[in-house]
Amino acid sequence: MHPLKRYLHDVEERVQDFADRVGVSRQTLYRIIAGVQAPKPLLARRIAEATGGAVSLAALYGEVRGGADILAMPATPEEALLDASRLRLAMAVVINHLRPEEAAPAAPETLDIAAEATVNTYAALSRLTTRQGPARLAQALRPVLEEILKETGGVPSLSALDRGAELASELYFQDRPLQRR
Repeated sequence: MHPLKRYLHDVEERVQDFADRVGVSRQTLYRIIAGVQAPKPLLARRIAEATGGAVSLAALYGEVRGGADILAMPATPEEALLDASRLRLAMAVVINHLRPEEAAPAAPETLDIAAEATVNTYAALSRLTTRQGPARLAQALRPVLEEILKETGGVPSLSALDRGAELASELYFQDRPLQRR
């Protein structure tokens, strides 16, 4: 039995009432309980908090069928919502593609700082925007990519910058982790 279903049964709470408490539709909770949908990270946190930890993040993500990578939520708000090393690889690919040929590649330290800045921006945006997942990451990536490209020899057009942020976000959220070649 799914841990959330067990919790609701034990405390005698209806799915609809719990859905209202955590701010999602009843159908979303049914898909999560059936194991066909993973909760988005912020919803997973709300479920864990609403159950007083009785339904843990590990229990929620352990029930998902399939091999997709699931981002674990932080134990504390100060911890990152994203994997900075994985994000760094996605950013490196895009920066290398967008920078002018004559420009020097971004230094590894620059990429580390950029990944950290993006992680922090993504976390801050989670409280300010309705965008989620790849759309929020692209939103956080755009200004960081722009600054790095300014430092390495030029900024592409705004549309190229937007496409670059979207590409880095897509690379990050792929099912398989990025590998160095």
